[in-house]
Amino acid sequence: MTAHAHARHTKRQVIIETAERLFAEHGYDATSTARIAHEAGVPSGLVFYHFATKLDLLLAIVQERPSPSEVLRSAARGRTVRRRLQAIVATMAEELEHDRAARIIVFREAQGRPEIAERAAELFAEATETVADVLSGADDVVAEPDRVQTAAELVVSRVFLDTVALGQADTAAERHEAMIDLVADSLTTPGGRAQQD
Repeated sequence: MTAHAHARHTKRQVIIETAERLFAEHGYDATSTARIAHEAGVPSGLVFYHFATKLDLLLAIVQERPSPSEVLRSAARGRTVRRRLQAIVATMAEELEHDRAARIIVFREAQGRPEIAERAAELFAEATETVADVLSGADDVVAEPDRVQTAAELVVSRVFLDTVALGQADTAAERHEAMIDLVADSLTTPGGRAQQD
């Protein structure tokens, strides 16, 4: 990459990061491209050089994220359901907290923007499918695939809710441990705990 191309790439990244922060703090509609350019320290025209519209900038923030499957697969190395769940939950909470501004934007803007809602649904589906796949590969799993899928949906939803929607990542550890115990028992007990009662 030439020095000039690198500078363009860096400016584009600065614009994305600034827009992400401002959209999370003030909302998409309340943030002008002029304010983004000013706070990014770039000319207004440069925003439109990289992004044809403000919506294109919003979509770049949402779409240019690490794949949930890459992150979750690399984290879940344990042999048992419980170990895999502990790794998955810890990694998800950490990633969501680290990338909190983008997640807030997705959560807020998905309500009125079909493009964002669609991307949010894709990310949720990918994370859920990955978690289900990782849990299915544990040595001690005995549950049917539909139960594993439901467990994966529960895990992804709960961690997202605590970390992004409620902003309670710091206080969620106890609830997450209880969820891990419940899900692990459900997936490793023949017939599931509910059918034994």
